[in-house]
Amino acid sequence: MDRRDFLRMAALAGLGAALLPGCAPAPAKPSTPPRADVGAGREAAAAPPPGGGLVVSEGADPAEMLARGLAALGGIGALVKPGATVVLKPNFSVPRTPEEAATTNITLVGALVRTCLAAGAKTVKVIDYPFTNPVICLEKTGMKTAVAAAGGQIYTLNGGRDKYFKPVQMGGRVLAAAEYSKDVLEADVFINMPILKHHNGTTLTLGMKNLMGLVWDRGYFHRTDLQRCIAETAAFKRPHLTILDALRGITDNGPMGPGPIREYNQLVFGTDPVAVDAYGAKLFGLKPGDVEYIRIAAELGVGSMDLDKMPVRKA
Repeated sequence: MDRRDFLRMAALAGLGAALLPGCAPAPAKPSTPPRADVGAGREAAAAPPPGGGLVVSEGADPAEMLARGLAALGGIGALVKPGATVVLKPNFSVPRTPEEAATTNITLVGALVRTCLAAGAKTVKVIDYPFTNPVICLEKTGMKTAVAAAGGQIYTLNGGRDKYFKPVQMGGRVLAAAEYSKDVLEADVFINMPILKHHNGTTLTLGMKNLMGLVWDRGYFHRTDLQRCIAETAAFKRPHLTILDALRGITDNGPMGPGPIREYNQLVFGTDPVAVDAYGAKLFGLKPGDVEYIRIAAELGVGSMDLDKMPVRKA
């Protein structure tokens, strides 16, 4: 099932009513001059969302909350079909323990791996591109153990430029071309799993910021226009689904931490990445427009940040 089919099914189900600048060589120059508008190089699957809403589940048990949220979307079978290759992109890019609330909840990730496999997925890949030591991040966050126990494959994209990345035309005014994750480009289903936390450079880490880990040369973002590059990455290829881990997260000293931790006890589900991030910003105590990449992405037509006009359903 392609993304448009899933979005239609989700609507029927009720969803609708630094880092290190210069850490890698800059992306190859595009064969054509950069365009003023984003979208020239977007993947075909990145069609505008149909103006759906959000699903929010509250509680203390990530696995049970996940099950309720997915049920409200029509069930995982509306998205994951037998034989599908599923790619999950949580955040395990800093070497912090689960208790330090700077990385995506490992119980949540493990539960989604199991859920996708139970739906008949051929394989579930869990990937990230840590900007600190990848081996330590895999171990200290607990992500490696949790994913392996659930039956998924987990690895980092560090050091695998030719293996894990493919040159693409991003179509952005600033980010015209880049080397982007092959895993995501080739996946049948791509689910983004960010954590809501503070970030010194962009105010917050949310779903669209989490997509930065799919681009090889993140240093280019910092050398040019970080906020706009994030928005243009989100415009290039949207996840089929974003699940925002708003269980608990650091409210200062991000993205590395440690920092003060706030408990929100929520998971936020949506096919509109701008709407998910807008909700996360509001939950944190900010206006969505206070986070520049949310505002830019909305202006680019990636999605809507107007939560007053958007249904938010509790699951």
